[in-house]
Amino acid sequence: MGNPPTRARGLAPALLLLLVLTGCDGEPRERRIAAHQQLVDPPALWKIESYDHYGRVSGVLQVCADRTVREGFGRVGPEVNGQPCVNLRGGVERQGLYAVRCQIAGRRYGVTVNRTGDPERNFTATIAVTALDGSGLGARQVRRFVRQGACPTGWTIGDQARLGAPRGENALSGAWGHSR
Repeated sequence: MGNPPTRARGLAPALLLLLVLTGCDGEPRERRIAAHQQLVDPPALWKIESYDHYGRVSGVLQVCADRTVREGFGRVGPEVNGQPCVNLRGGVERQGLYAVRCQIAGRRYGVTVNRTGDPERNFTATIAVTALDGSGLGARQVRRFVRQGACPTGWTIGDQARLGAPRGENALSGAWGHSR
């Protein structure tokens, strides 16, 4: 096989390839992943307005979202007193409609989301949650989603903030989003 320097020269191209593939090329792995994400599915900043039963804006949130997060805008996971409504089986999804049945503390609910508008730029989702036990218990909310442009510098997918407030907890990673 030859002397050690000759073997090292023969292995140099393989070692260089290994270093590049394993991320030892001087660029942090997270930065490379973010750059790839930007090419494949660039995240955008979305403004989400929720409306009260009088049609007045009751809350505004900004969210940095990629396609996966945006698809979630058209589906909801309601909660009652902090308890999530657990889906009983897969929902029904069609153009402009999402419907699912879920359960909280033994009570079953029907959830529907009707979407209108352009899902890539500006759309409205009307959300209805209705108890299926005949009690008449239910809730309705309208949310408007408007694409604002690029996410602010330093924001990652899932970062969110109330309008005019600093970036808050990451919607995807929870408290872990603060450990950057």
